[in-house]
Amino acid sequence: MHAYLARLDKRTFLLLLGGLLLLLVALLASYWVWPQFKLMRSEWNTRDLLQEAAANGQVLEGELASLTEQVDTLKHKVHGDLANLPVQQMEAYIIGRLQDMAWRHQVQLGGIKPGAGQRVKIFKEMRFDVEVSGSYFNLIAWLRELGRELGFVVVKEFELKPMANVNRGSRDAAAVPRLLLLLTIVSYRIAVS
Repeated sequence: MHAYLARLDKRTFLLLLGGLLLLLVALLASYWVWPQFKLMRSEWNTRDLLQEAAANGQVLEGELASLTEQVDTLKHKVHGDLANLPVQQMEAYIIGRLQDMAWRHQVQLGGIKPGAGQRVKIFKEMRFDVEVSGSYFNLIAWLRELGRELGFVVVKEFELKPMANVNRGSRDAAAVPRLLLLLTIVSYRIAVS
């Protein structure tokens, strides 16, 4: 090796030494400097994002509050007031709501028969066979309120039949046609296996 180096002229030796030095600098740059530079650039970007988030913190809190309210609204639409009720209290709650609506709309709630429904995928049905009678417009108002008050229930079956005419009040009152509404409403809850 020493003999080989002695045969090299000064210019070739300097070029070879410069090439080795350049190779060493390239290795240091690619394995030590470049990763450190990428890490530093990443940390700068993170710092900029955090500064922007801190500046926009009030906006984010407002958006978070709005999204939380939307989730609560959607949860109420899906489950109504039943979201936190145990299964045993669901029947009493729904029956009470149906009776309150019947009184408000001057219809007669003839009967409610709760029962177990089918299992639909991961959900268990709670079935209610409901019988309501009254005038056409009162029944329509009652059905509209059913959609607003108990929007989380599904009307599964629906039948409307005429009833015998009934006089209201004095003898001079005209006969008011009454209708019998038979419907099956279903509420869904996640089945606990």
